[in-house]
Amino acid sequence: MPRFFTPDIRETLGMAGPLMVDSGGYVLLANRKVRCDVKEVERIYSKLPVDILVSLDYPPSPFDDARTRAARRKKTLKNFAFLRDLLPGKKLMPVVHGHCLSEIEVACDGVKQVCRRPGHVGIGGIVPLICSGGSVKGFRFKRLDGSQGGSSFLISDALTVVRRHFPKSRIHVFGTGSAVTAISVLTLGADSVDSFSWRRAASYGAILLPGRSERFPLFRAGRERSRPVIRESELPLVAACGCPVCDRLKTAHARLVALSRCYKNRAIHNAWTILKEVELFQTAVENQQLDGFLRPRLSPRHRFYGPVMERLAQEEMRYPLRVSGANG
Repeated sequence: MPRFFTPDIRETLGMAGPLMVDSGGYVLLANRKVRCDVKEVERIYSKLPVDILVSLDYPPSPFDDARTRAARRKKTLKNFAFLRDLLPGKKLMPVVHGHCLSEIEVACDGVKQVCRRPGHVGIGGIVPLICSGGSVKGFRFKRLDGSQGGSSFLISDALTVVRRHFPKSRIHVFGTGSAVTAISVLTLGADSVDSFSWRRAASYGAILLPGRSERFPLFRAGRERSRPVIRESELPLVAACGCPVCDRLKTAHARLVALSRCYKNRAIHNAWTILKEVELFQTAVENQQLDGFLRPRLSPRHRFYGPVMERLAQEEMRYPLRVSGANG
């Protein structure tokens, strides 16, 4: 931790653009034995020359009862109020949580009591709901229109609720995963997203391709078949890749060999793929070609297909599109 969280954080990370530092709320969700004191967070944050500081939040687990979820939201809000008094207001990002729209409404109301117009608002604690397969089977909630919806529609409606409460704030969604999921969440109304999938996939030996799930570059005997191997029909996607790793190699096969052999190569390739897809997404929005951009990338089997198609069918989107890079 001391290596990164110093006044030299930009030089250490080699970052020149906007920089956001997260407090580790998802770590608290994933490992309840981890403890983090808000005063320690304030001490670290006060030294960092960064653009956005995420308030220390306590995401509820999907398996928590209503009383526990309410207690964790109250603790999250208390931390935000504490940090708000000590840190620059425009830098501090509050985080709202909820596994139904009424909980998200309560969380937004609480934030507004502390700060009516935060520069940024985060939506957190949703990774267990939107990750591949999801950890909560059969999750359902009451949508804005009164119908029943699943976890992917919760993200869509939550973005609408938060936008209504904070029309001039930038809304960030934590932990969106793959490139396809990232551009889907942006389509649903988020201004920015972050993703750890570029590193996680690389550590499993997998790579990301536009409009595809994770793929193993080459077949390897004895390896668990947790992901498909790149198909012949997908080689043009590899051949078209312009990432720093692939761009120096002439053939698709040579690129796959390089990606298969080295974690660093896969991580660079994966990060580049996500950032390039976001860049192309922005261009499609600016040129009013979003429908044509999304349909080849978003399979009807993808969990966000329904919400995205619903959004595209609505009137012209009116939210601003300001997208940050993948965070990891």
